[in-house]
Amino acid sequence: MRKRLPIFFAVFAFFCLGQQASAQTKPLQPAAKAPYQLFFEKVYVHTDREYYASGDDLWFKAYLVNATSNHPTYTSNNLYIDLISPDSKVYAREIIRMDNGMGVGDFKLTDSIPGGTYHLRAYTNWMRNFGDNFVFDKKITINNVLGVKIIATANQKGKGGKTKFVAPPPVQNVDHVSFFPEGGSMIQGVQSIVGFKAEDALGNGVKVQGSIVSSQGDTISRFVSTDAGLGSFAMLPSSATQYKVVGTYKNGRPFNVSLPAALAEGYSIHTKNIDSNSVQIIVSTNQATLDKHKGKELTIAAKHTNKIYFSGKFTLNDLQTAINVPKAQAPAGVSSMMLYDEALHPNCERLIYVAGKDNVNITALADKATFAPKEKTTVTINITDNKKQPVKANLSMAAVDESVVPADETNIVSYLMLQSEVRGKIDNAAQYFDPANVNRFKQIDLLLLTQGWRDFVWKRLADTALNISYLPESGFTVSGRLRSILINKPLPNMNITLFAPGAKGNKLFGARTDAGGKYYLDGIQLYGNQTLKLSASDDKGKKTGWIFLDTIASNPMVVPQRPMISQDPSADLEAFNAASSARMLESRKHKLADGIQLNEVTIRDAPKTIILRDQTVQSFGYPEYYFDITAKDNTYKDLEDFIVHKVPGAQTNPDTSSGVIFYFQGKKIFPRFIVDKVEDVFERIDYYTLTMDQVNSVRVNHMITMGGGDVLLIYLSLKPSAFEKKQFNLLNSDVTGYYDARVFYAPNYDSSSDRTDKRITLHWEPNITTDANGQATVSFYNADPKSKIRVVVQGVTENGVPVATTTGYVIK
Repeated sequence: MRKRLPIFFAVFAFFCLGQQASAQTKPLQPAAKAPYQLFFEKVYVHTDREYYASGDDLWFKAYLVNATSNHPTYTSNNLYIDLISPDSKVYAREIIRMDNGMGVGDFKLTDSIPGGTYHLRAYTNWMRNFGDNFVFDKKITINNVLGVKIIATANQKGKGGKTKFVAPPPVQNVDHVSFFPEGGSMIQGVQSIVGFKAEDALGNGVKVQGSIVSSQGDTISRFVSTDAGLGSFAMLPSSATQYKVVGTYKNGRPFNVSLPAALAEGYSIHTKNIDSNSVQIIVSTNQATLDKHKGKELTIAAKHTNKIYFSGKFTLNDLQTAINVPKAQAPAGVSSMMLYDEALHPNCERLIYVAGKDNVNITALADKATFAPKEKTTVTINITDNKKQPVKANLSMAAVDESVVPADETNIVSYLMLQSEVRGKIDNAAQYFDPANVNRFKQIDLLLLTQGWRDFVWKRLADTALNISYLPESGFTVSGRLRSILINKPLPNMNITLFAPGAKGNKLFGARTDAGGKYYLDGIQLYGNQTLKLSASDDKGKKTGWIFLDTIASNPMVVPQRPMISQDPSADLEAFNAASSARMLESRKHKLADGIQLNEVTIRDAPKTIILRDQTVQSFGYPEYYFDITAKDNTYKDLEDFIVHKVPGAQTNPDTSSGVIFYFQGKKIFPRFIVDKVEDVFERIDYYTLTMDQVNSVRVNHMITMGGGDVLLIYLSLKPSAFEKKQFNLLNSDVTGYYDARVFYAPNYDSSSDRTDKRITLHWEPNITTDANGQATVSFYNADPKSKIRVVVQGVTENGVPVATTTGYVIK
C-alpha cells in the first residue's frame, strides 16, 4: 500500500550514566513518542565483478540487513535495482524479490550498450524516507568493444535545420584540499590535531605536501599525505593569528588556502585506542573557558547507530581531563564519541572504529593450486568463530579471470562496516579490513578523522525531521481508481475483485474503493510478465463504473546528475578494455553475439503556428517527435507508457501516479491533446489508457506562446475502434512483476569438447549455505585461457557478521 502518510519523527536517543555519578534517564535532547515503529535497512549488492564488456552478463546477489545489527531482515520484500548510465539515466531496472533478506538477479549487457562508467543503485521503498542515506551505489565500468559511447545529452540545431546531438562541455578535473579539526573546531591555546583530505573532482584521493604558515610568516608545521590524499598534523593556534596552508599536489599544481579560524572559547577532544579494552577520550579547553565554566558537569556519550551504549559525567576542574570508555559494550563498527556541555548541548564529536568481539574466520581454498584448461575445480569454504566452532552463513561466490578483471575495491565487510556509515568516495575500502594490512586500524582512524567529520550517516539523520511517505513492501501493490462512465466522478464503497492467475500463493483478492474512488490490494507476489483481471461491482453484485489501473511498482527515485568529467583512463581500465575487447571478439568467431536493431524515429523540424482555443503558439526550433505506430509498439502497456519511454523529458505525473507531465528547465509542463486534428476542449483523461493497437500515430511538439511560455502538444491519430470499449468495469492488463533471475550457465566438460571457451567469469554461485560443520563446496569447470583465477566469497552469518575472503589458483 503506497498511501502517503503525514508522519514526522525527530530522531533521538536515550542514555543512562554508568560512571561514578548516579544513574539517570534524562534524554540528551527532548524526545516525543513516535507514532510509528522506526527502523533502518541497508542493502549490499555483490556482483561477479566491477568491469564488464558489451555482450557480458552482470550477475548479482543482494543482501538486505537491519542497519543497526547487520542481521538479515524481513522488513521489505521488494528491492529496486537500477543500472544508471553515464548520462544519469536509468538504462535498465529490475525489481527483485527478497526472501529472508536475500535476492538474486542479473542484467544482460547487450552489444549496443554504450561504454562508460555506470552506477548500480539498489534501494527499498522504505529507504526512500531517508533520502540517499541508505541507498546502495556501486560504480560499474562497461567497455563497448564496438566503440559505442554515450556522448549525447543536449540538442542543438545543425545545418539545414536538422537536429544533432552534442555533449555538454566536460567538467574540469580540479583538485582541492579540505581540513578537519579533530572534534569539530580548533580552540585558541589548545593543542589540536587537524586532519586533511585532498581529492580531485571525482572524489579520488590525490597526494599532497605542504606547510602551515602563520600570518607573521612563521612555518608552524609541515605535512605529507598518504597516496590516498589523507593526513594530519598537530598545531597550537594562538589568538590574533591567522593560518594558511601552502603546498603542492602530486601533479605539481600549487595551492594556498586558509585554515578554519580557532575559537576564542570552547572544547576539543582527542581519542586514543589505548588497548583492546577501552578508548581514551582527552577533553581539553583553554583558560578563558575554564574560568567561565569551572565546576560545571560535562557529559561524554558513546553512540552506535544513534543509540547510546555508554555515557558518563565529569566535573570540569582542569584544562585537560582524560576519560576511559570501555569497549565491552561497544557494537562492532563505527561509533561516535560526543561531548555535551552542562546544558546538554553537543560541543564535540569524534568517530572511532571498534573491531568486532565476535570474530569470524572464513577461508576458501581450491582443491589444488594448478589446473589444466577445462579441468574441474572444487572450492571448499569454511567458517568458524573465535572458538573454532562452525558458523552458519549465507554466501555468494564469483570466480573470474584475474588477468582481465581488476580486483574489486569493496566487499560486503567494508560496505556494511564502513562505507554505508561514512558516505562519499572511499578509495579501496577493502584495504581497511584486510588482515594482511598491518596499518589498517591507523588508516581507518585517519579516514574517520577526515571524511567522517562531515559525512557520518547517523549525524545526518539526527539533524533531520523525517517525513514517512513510503511504506515497506511485502509484495506488489495493485492500485487504481473507479469512476463514473459518463463523468469524471469517483465511485466510493464499491467492490474491486482481482484475479491474478500467475501469482505465487493467493490468486484472488478483494478491496473496497475509498471516498476518492481509489482501491489498493497489497502483498501480491508476481513474477515475470503476468495478466491481471480486475472487475468492479456494487454490493448487489451489479457491474458498475469505469476501472483504471496504476503502475504496480513505485516510481523510480530521482537520478542525481553526475558531471561528465574529463580525466585520463586508469591503467586498470586501459588493460581491461584491451583484454576484454580481444577476448570478446575472439569469442564471437565461434558464436553469434546478441544485438538490438533500433526502430527508426523521424525527427521533423518545420516552423509553424498553431491557433488553439485560448492562445496562439509557435514552434521555436525544438525537435518534433513523430512515431508511426507498428505492431512492435504493442509491447508498451498503454499510450502513457509509450510516451514516457519514447519522448525525452516525459515522466509519469508524480502527483497522480498516472498521466504524463514534461520537465523543461526545471518547470513542469502539462501537455494538451489534439486528436484526429481536433483540439480536445474537455481535457479528457482517458487517452493515456489507450492501448497502442488503437493508435495510428503520435506526434509531440514543444511550442511557445507569444509571451514566451512553454506548451507541449500531443497529436494523436486514432483508429475508429479506439473508444468502443463495452465493459468499462472489467480490465485485463499485462504487468511485469519480480525479475525471474537466470541461472548461470556452467558447462560440463566431463567428456572431451572442442568448443572454444573464453569466459571471463568462470563461475557465479549466488546461493551458498554452510552446513552444520560450517563448510560448503562449489565445483565448476575452467575455461581455455591459461591465466590466474581470482575466487571471491562474500556473505553474512546468521548472527549478522559480514564475511569476505579471496583465494586463487592458476590455469596452465
